[in-house]
Amino acid sequence: MSENEPSNTYAQTFARGLKVITTFDEGSRVLTLSDVAERTGVTRSTARRLLHTLVTLGYAATDGKYFSLTPKILDLGFAYLSSSEIWRFAEADIQALASRVGESSSISVLDGHDIVYVLRVQTQRILKNSLNVGSRVPAHANSMGRIQLAELSDRELKHYLETVRLDAFTPWTITEPDRLKAAIVSDKAQGWSMVYRELEEGIAGLAVPIRAAGGRVIAAANISLAPVRLKEPGRKEELLQALQETAEKIQAHLLEGRSGRTPAEADRPVQAR
Repeated sequence: MSENEPSNTYAQTFARGLKVITTFDEGSRVLTLSDVAERTGVTRSTARRLLHTLVTLGYAATDGKYFSLTPKILDLGFAYLSSSEIWRFAEADIQALASRVGESSSISVLDGHDIVYVLRVQTQRILKNSLNVGSRVPAHANSMGRIQLAELSDRELKHYLETVRLDAFTPWTITEPDRLKAAIVSDKAQGWSMVYRELEEGIAGLAVPIRAAGGRVIAAANISLAPVRLKEPGRKEELLQALQETAEKIQAHLLEGRSGRTPAEADRPVQAR
């Protein structure tokens, strides 16, 4: 059996249902049954059953012709957020970071070729397209993506570079695999990433990794701002210091939450009883 071939534990109907859900996006918030069937590659009868199951469960709505997702679909995403300890601790820290530096701040996780925003505090609108919790952005053109790619194993990074589509969003976007690999390796060595005008011409970003106990990178935090402000004397160093301190706070909170002890106590060995 190949690595990607479904096993006897694979629920095809469930997988098709998830595919139907992800068919709806920012440009396709309302779809007909035929639209869904075409986009998911299933028959109209299968699409009808899946859509009406979602309607019955309250995850979708229909007027008889058009279908759309309902706010209840957010329960699926919030189930992830509420099941992971770090987000309970990180929300206040990322809000404090945004207030401290006066710039938009976010946390994301790496998911395949993209990053997914799990926390975001926007101080002012600088992106053409608004980003919210759940938004996906190609990892290669974003500082949070770059720094998380830097933590992949050699084998994982090789697979990523062989399978990713490196779209150009601006004239500055790195689209050559060798150049991207060099940038990722450089970010790994310095421990942070700066991406300048690669996702949009009016945006620059700084990012640092967030690590779980043992050093494994589980997310990244960033500050995004207008490129001209990043060029101000000493601004990059100021933002980087604030980012690193925030990541350390989140990591300390995570350690404290897991151990039930304060970070200082967690550094001391547990005494046998």
